[in-house]
Amino acid sequence: MASIEQVKAELAQAAEQSNATTGQIRAAIEGIEQVLVRLRGVAAGTGHPAISAAIGRAEQSKQQLIQAATTLQGSTEAARQYISVLG
Repeated sequence: MASIEQVKAELAQAAEQSNATTGQIRAAIEGIEQVLVRLRGVAAGTGHPAISAAIGRAEQSKQQLIQAATTLQGSTEAARQYISVLG
């Protein structure tokens, strides 16, 4: 059985990795935003349904990543709360 200190150390490492992963997700969100800027620029010159579909899917991807980042932050907070419960 792991000691309390080992559990706390593992939780802290998980929280740090979660923070790093959240940062990567945020970078991906910024990348999608750049894609959207380009797609919207192209869409200004055309009304083709394929461009509208591309924009819609990129926006959906961005929203899903925002949700993933938010959920992952909640996981980090819960791990840190448990660390404090352990003392």
